[in-house]
Amino acid sequence: MSIEEQNKETYRQFVAQINSGNFEGIERFYHPDYVEHSAPPGQPANVETIKMVFGMFRQGFPDVEFVIEDLVAEGNKLATLVRGHGTNTGNFFGTPASGNKASWLAYGINSFEDGLMREHWGLPDLNSIMAQIGGGAGGPGHAPGPGGATPPGGTSTGNG
Repeated sequence: MSIEEQNKETYRQFVAQINSGNFEGIERFYHPDYVEHSAPPGQPANVETIKMVFGMFRQGFPDVEFVIEDLVAEGNKLATLVRGHGTNTGNFFGTPASGNKASWLAYGINSFEDGLMREHWGLPDLNSIMAQIGGGAGGPGHAPGPGGATPPGGTSTGNG
């Protein structure tokens, strides 16, 4: 199996574990020197932040499922397109449960080292999620855009 196919398989296994709702042991997918370049402002750029972010999705959407739409690999890089969907029956980014179903895309770039995720840059479409659950773009508690900056106009493009 090529390095590209190995990295795709590692990512598929990671998504399967996230979908299970069990975040214990996800460290096995990450290099010890992992860096999360899309960590929310004020959060460490490490695996604990990954657990926190997926925990927030699970809190807001207890039935959340992530479906891999596309994986493109070249060398140690893996580009991902993932669709999340679920029913908003819990608080999400300060917005109370609406009962609405939501579907959104998340784009990511992962670098791998020694078969493990080493770095990640990602962008979920938080504006779309907030609009679907009634929080509106840039609603209460809405995460700022990449690098912690909120774009002009006060709306956000999200992190992740």
